[in-house]
Amino acid sequence: MIDNMDCLVLSEAVAASLDDWHAKPALAPEFTLREIEELKVVVVPVELTYKNITRALKERTVKLQIGFMKRAKDEELDELLATVEKLGMGFLNKEFCGAKCVAVGFNPIYSADDLRERHQFTSVIELVFRDTCRRQEP
Repeated sequence: MIDNMDCLVLSEAVAASLDDWHAKPALAPEFTLREIEELKVVVVPVELTYKNITRALKERTVKLQIGFMKRAKDEELDELLATVEKLGMGFLNKEFCGAKCVAVGFNPIYSADDLRERHQFTSVIELVFRDTCRRQEP
């Protein structure tokens, strides 16, 4: 239980765990097609919610998205999908900043439109982290 865990600190920690992939935390990622020759991995905080559990405790939920982008051909799709799924599932039940990853989703698992129109593999992993913390009175 860490009272100062926030979505930015968590996104930095998750990005650091993907250092082999040169992941970077970002709030508003934007890339040109030229920049995506090599695999780009970005970690973006997308949601922060709180729910009362008791009078003294609240549950905090943080959703992060990890975007994977790379110029690719159809033949590379199986390998890229396997890589993204393996990386995503590796987060399940892991703790960062005192919060546990309780869910992993893939949406989209890949963008068929990006692959067809731009020859770009685009995949998004959504991670859901939860922790509990003390409620602060106003």
